[in-house]
Amino acid sequence: MALIITQQDNTIILKGSLNTATINNFKIHFGWIVNTLKSVTLNIDKVTDIDECALQTLKTMYVNGVVNQQMFFVEGKRSEEIYEAFVYPQVA
Repeated sequence: MALIITQQDNTIILKGSLNTATINNFKIHFGWIVNTLKSVTLNIDKVTDIDECALQTLKTMYVNGVVNQQMFFVEGKRSEEIYEAFVYPQVA
């Protein structure tokens, strides 16, 4: 399934699969949005699956966001799974 990305104010809503095939388009779109806003919320309620590649990419994006003071938050049913992947990232 393709990944559909919509935006409502500072919330990015994802619908579909977040995986190796869709992560590059997401990174490009997300990068453009996060550069225009101070903080962004990533809503993953309608994400059907997240593979290991997508988790690692999100972790890298999170670390880069912390370093560049461009924060994003994750909300949704599977947000705990993502936060567990973020546990104690090396940001310094």
